[in-house]
Amino acid sequence: MINRHRVSTFVKKNLPLFEILLVVIISIPAFISLLRTGYFTMHDDQQIARLFLLDQGIRQGAVYPRWVGFLGFGYGYPLFNFYPPLIYYLAEGFHLLGFSLIWSVKALIITGYLLAAIGIYVLGKGLYNRKAGFLGSAIYTYFFYHTVNVYVRGALAEFFAMTVLPYVFLSLFRLFKKPSLANSLIWAFMLALLILTHPLIAFPAIIYFGVTIIYHLWQTQGTKQKIIFFSRTVVGGLTGLALAAFFWVPSILEKKYTLIDAILTKELAYYQLHFVYPSQFWYSLWGYGGSTAGMQDGMTFQLGKGPILLAVVSLVLSLFIILFKIKKAATEKAVNTLFFVLLLVFSLFMCLPYSSIVWDKIQYLWYLQFPWRFLTFVALFIALVGSSSIYYLELLFPNKAITTGLTIVLVFSMILVYSKYCVPQKYLLVSDQSRTTFPEIAWSISKTSFEFVPKRVKTTKTALGTTTVAINQNQLPKIPYTLLDGDARVQIVKNHFQEKQFIVEAATPVIFRLNTYDFPGWKTDIDPPVVNFNYAAYLDNPYKLITVSLPAGTYTLTFRFEDTLVRLLANYLSLISFLIIMFIILKQTIALSRNL
Repeated sequence: MINRHRVSTFVKKNLPLFEILLVVIISIPAFISLLRTGYFTMHDDQQIARLFLLDQGIRQGAVYPRWVGFLGFGYGYPLFNFYPPLIYYLAEGFHLLGFSLIWSVKALIITGYLLAAIGIYVLGKGLYNRKAGFLGSAIYTYFFYHTVNVYVRGALAEFFAMTVLPYVFLSLFRLFKKPSLANSLIWAFMLALLILTHPLIAFPAIIYFGVTIIYHLWQTQGTKQKIIFFSRTVVGGLTGLALAAFFWVPSILEKKYTLIDAILTKELAYYQLHFVYPSQFWYSLWGYGGSTAGMQDGMTFQLGKGPILLAVVSLVLSLFIILFKIKKAATEKAVNTLFFVLLLVFSLFMCLPYSSIVWDKIQYLWYLQFPWRFLTFVALFIALVGSSSIYYLELLFPNKAITTGLTIVLVFSMILVYSKYCVPQKYLLVSDQSRTTFPEIAWSISKTSFEFVPKRVKTTKTALGTTTVAINQNQLPKIPYTLLDGDARVQIVKNHFQEKQFIVEAATPVIFRLNTYDFPGWKTDIDPPVVNFNYAAYLDNPYKLITVSLPAGTYTLTFRFEDTLVRLLANYLSLISFLIIMFIILKQTIALSRNL
């Protein structure tokens, strides 16, 4: 016979684990379609290639391989000098555990869904109550844009930014409640994670963090407490920026050497072409196409009628509670809800053509390319606002059985209505090997994204009027070097992404061309040294490849991709910040152990 008292005690003791288990169950339908053999179609079909190249770079001895091979039409590419690395390191963790590249990417997606649901649950529970947390996790998990990022766009960095974002706000709210050094460091760590996940989301997120900090300062009682909270927040924020400096500082200061400005802020990526129209928030067709000018988009921007209606209910009830001052604690929560409503409205506004005045003035926003990327923030705030409705209903109609039943109905309704979209357009029976060949990456993948190619490289216009590198598939390099002139025997000693070495036995003076773009950081070493060594003039060098002239003789020719001064300083800033944090944590741990 079951001992009810023991069962009840066990459940209460392990309640947090049961709550997380329920959140996991709520999330399963979002990714269950991935649990089958093969891969699936998406817009940004570069995930396997990027993970493969990171893995190869690490295996070649680079902890952080800023430069990778294969991409850039076979001439190499400063991929991780500009593209956020965090999600690929997480996927690499799965790969090192024995997962294939394809399953590592799938595991990354599943992890993102689970962590996002848990994060929004903890945030909603802390702000309102447990039921609001469960409802919020369902709204957030199955929000249309969340699904679009995975199954339509394949924008996994942005998808994972939606995973990290609730934790960043959670760390801010906890810092407000308890402005301790530990909470300040957690806020710093979460901010750094967001930057390393998706800096283009982190940049506008700073606006939201700033407004949230001001809001909390307004809530904080007493000048001393305001100073403590503000100082801990600022220190934490600066520390977070410093921790991620090794990535974001070079990515900003060195983008001038690439095609980024010519591609990501103009032509088909020009932000003016990608505003959302108000009616599209209420309804727009589900599809696996892309974003276009006007309202003929092939992908949906709708918010979902369920989340909209719940948000409206929350707004009405929170205004009612504030006007009638029902309870002090409830009034404070209602004010929080109104704050989230304002942030929600601002996020929606930034998606609309009416916000063009803001976009025109803040040119760094142009790198977002698509105003509808603010749907990332819409998802967060509509989940918080919509889920708070259950808290207010329970407050006004204090019958836990009814509100519990209503919560279950709403959660399952979200799953039943919106989980049907959590499927790929098409499954692909492909393998790691077929997705990581040189022709696949150097041509098929490179054609879809080449914005980090050096800007002096020869380009041309496509039939659509967009910029592309002027190269044909038959021009892809077959070997890592080319002898342009002279007679020499060349032995390849090393052909790593960031270090290449050759023994050149030149019977005559030769011009040696490395089939690698000349980009800041590449250094050449010749042994024995050549007195009149010089880089050959860029004559007939449309792809701006590293080219040197050598007199007759035998040489060991070494090319290394090293850190520029900007990268070195950024690396040291991140390292010093990390060491200081480790020292503080160690010091705090020792102090705590002595007090035990």
